[in-house]
Amino acid sequence: MASPNLAPFNCFPAPASPKRPPARSRRVRPMSVFRLPAILALFLAVSPALAGIAPALAQEAEPADEVVATVGGSPIRYSDLAMADEEMGAALAQLEPQVRFQYLLGMLVDRRVVAMEARKKHVDDDPAVQRRQEYYGEKALRDVYWVQLMQDKVTDGAIEAWYEKNIVAAPAEREAHARHIIAESERQAAKIAAEIKDGKSFDAAAEEYRAPGSSGDDGDLGWFRREDMVPEIAEPVFSMKPGDVSGPVQTQFGWHVIQLVGFRDLPKPELEEAHEEIVRRIARDEGQKLMEKLRADAKIEIIGAESAAPSSGRPQLVLPAQE
Repeated sequence: MASPNLAPFNCFPAPASPKRPPARSRRVRPMSVFRLPAILALFLAVSPALAGIAPALAQEAEPADEVVATVGGSPIRYSDLAMADEEMGAALAQLEPQVRFQYLLGMLVDRRVVAMEARKKHVDDDPAVQRRQEYYGEKALRDVYWVQLMQDKVTDGAIEAWYEKNIVAAPAEREAHARHIIAESERQAAKIAAEIKDGKSFDAAAEEYRAPGSSGDDGDLGWFRREDMVPEIAEPVFSMKPGDVSGPVQTQFGWHVIQLVGFRDLPKPELEEAHEEIVRRIARDEGQKLMEKLRADAKIEIIGAESAAPSSGRPQLVLPAQE
């Protein structure tokens, strides 16, 4: 299994990442161009701490981990810069590349200087420091191992198979075009609907019952997907035929009479356009299944959870019940 690669650091020379294919291409992008947060963005419900991991998933050669500085003979490497860049996240995003590079390098030099001095003073012998080192060491081990596990699941083949099954073979997503008239009451809405069904044009009804001061857009709701509209309107609209007029419909905005103008199918995205969303879906689903298995196989015992309380000086922890 290939080891996790380092995410390219924007301000420091590194081997070029593979170029993305054109937007209309259905070729699968190599997994090596993905940073872990993109891979696991929707898997954070299982393990939220994974959002801060720096490595990328890689199936190709790693960039050279060059030494960029030394402090008392102790090297600071390209990988340290990459991890520091990930650690800072968006905080330095607005800095010019060279300024950003100098800031991160200075931060790492200062950190190394202080750490070396702390070791001279035997601060690392403190049990509290050792516990913290153990904690973050375990976190790093978990993070890297999880990358490797996901690398086996989120493959180019899995991405293309998901695309073919869930997008190519699935019905096209549909949009509706509708317009409405807002009535003063349910009774008035029923009256408007009856007049339209008896032959009055929707435009004439909209003009007659338009609220004072409202815009002259004839209540056009435009094109919308089912999930983009309030359910009280979406449900009747997507069960109507073009030209149909609803009875009174109530929403938080009042009473409505709705006319369906028509439907249209949205074009299906190419694989390149849907790629990142597919990666997130696969990682979420596979990650949840894997996490459930790991927890089921482990012997987990929560000690004193029921008696723990904020007043004891410790944070109260609420963990999922074990089956």
